[in-house]
Amino acid sequence: MAVYKEQNKPLMRFLVMAGASQHDAEDAAQSALEELAKKWYEVALPKPWLRTTAYRMWVRAVFRVKRDELTASVPEEGVVDHSAAVVEKTDMNELLRRLPPLQRMVMAFHLEGCTPIETAIALREPAVNVRQNLRRARLNLARMLEQHEGGTQ
Repeated sequence: MAVYKEQNKPLMRFLVMAGASQHDAEDAAQSALEELAKKWYEVALPKPWLRTTAYRMWVRAVFRVKRDELTASVPEEGVVDHSAAVVEKTDMNELLRRLPPLQRMVMAFHLEGCTPIETAIALREPAVNVRQNLRRARLNLARMLEQHEGGTQ
């Protein structure tokens, strides 16, 4: 019960940063926490295990496509996400939503404290791709912040 109370909201926040809707984030977080309860004695590091499991459950539930189809042709321009936020909308969440899907996911893992290697394992992507997309995400966010501060959007 303590792990549920401690991890449920951060897990949902992580999924929203990755692009999930509130409803999808709640479902994936709940499912991941249920799986953790079943495998409690097998899981050495619950927090990263939950992030990886919840992310994969969300991707399978929402996209229902092969992983390669999800990441093979990621557009360079941001994708509009009309989902409701689980957490209070902040400027950062708005900027994250403007990133291409793979950059958004990589940045969400980064903001949760995951290393590029951990992210690569979770996304089943080569670490070099994760690092490259993290670099692109940072550049895109810096550009968006400059535009925002300059008064242009």
